[in-house]
Amino acid sequence: MTTRRAMLLLTYTLGEHVKHEEYEQWLREVDNPFFNSVPGVKRYANWKVLDEKLGTVQFTHYDLLEIDDLEAWEKVWGNEALQKFAQGWTQRWSVHGPDEKYAGLNYQVMLCEEIAAPD
Repeated sequence: MTTRRAMLLLTYTLGEHVKHEEYEQWLREVDNPFFNSVPGVKRYANWKVLDEKLGTVQFTHYDLLEIDDLEAWEKVWGNEALQKFAQGWTQRWSVHGPDEKYAGLNYQVMLCEEIAAPD
């Protein structure tokens, strides 16, 4: 059986205090290089929602974090440096701040498995 591709989908909305130009520069210079250096990460990319075309979404940004395989998610998400980095992100950019009671509100993480693709 062929190993299917796996990815972590991270969705979030920035705090009202955030200057979007500053955040996008930080993504290019700090966030993206960091995540792409984490063992088990195949490709990490940052996206923003430009417009809702059909329906309503509860986030303004999302990140696609392609990982080695389904089993790699624990190694990737449990990475100590990644967890520390995520805490720093929450402190600086999130809506609610770093208090643990907001876990799952500042950002959401979903483990995804590819089921069909042309390649």
